Amino acid sequence: MAALSNAEVAAIYRDYGHLLLRRSRVILRDDALAEDALQEALIKVMRYGENLQAAHSPLRWLYRVVDRCCFDLLARRKGGPDLPRTPPDPAGPHPAVQLEERDAVMRLLHRLTAEERTIAVLAWVDGLSQQQIADEVRCSRVTVNKKLQKIRGRAAKVLNR
Repeated sequence: MAALSNAEVAAIYRDYGHLLLRRSRVILRDDALAEDALQEALIKVMRYGENLQAAHSPLRWLYRVVDRCCFDLLARRKGGPDLPRTPPDPAGPHPAVQLEERDAVMRLLHRLTAEERTIAVLAWVDGLSQQQIADEVRCSRVTVNKKLQKIRGRAAKVLNR
């Protein structure tokens, strides 16, 4: 695999860094952890840059790398306390997403399976439709619907605490 140069990674950071950091902050709800996840993601981008160059949507590919780095950090903290609740994202959620529900889902991300985490981020951060999520994770729309309902139910319990 061809690695990217420092200059190429710097250009990616210049063009996409603010979007990737915002995404990390929404998922992790902690500025320091978000910055750590972004640094890990940039290292992976440097190592596996040829995949980025071949990607149909570079931003979507970068989001997936950042998501995985965030999920890895969540997994390492699994046994620890819940992540802190940070102030709402100043840019707000995707127009198709309710802020309170998104925040509840993000608070329980570390309790979800890897597939559920991916589906949750695609739904509550990106605002993708069930069919778009199904296409992204390569499963049926019915499966996505069932998982979203399960996650939504767990988020409702978080909201009702």
